[in-house]
Amino acid sequence: MRGGRPGLIGTVARTAVVAGTATVTTRAVDKRMREREMKKAAQAQQTAPYEEQAPAPTGITQEEKMAQLRELAELKQMGALTEEEFQQEKQKILAQ
Repeated sequence: MRGGRPGLIGTVARTAVVAGTATVTTRAVDKRMREREMKKAAQAQQTAPYEEQAPAPTGITQEEKMAQLRELAELKQMGALTEEEFQQEKQKILAQ
């Protein structure tokens, strides 16, 4: 019997154990990732019908939009609105 380093059979056995452990670990991680992805996909499908609904048209005419935009521009010019607030409100009006 030799002392020190393991023989060929010992090295092969150790390698097999390490490889087997790595395989099991990899499969467990992959399974967990697939489960998370499936859960996210299921949640997305449940919320998708609500997100796809378009807002109902308000029936505002082009003239009314132009009047609102003019008022908005006047408020900005007077200093009552910042540029950011102006842009946000303008987008709301144009989206109607």
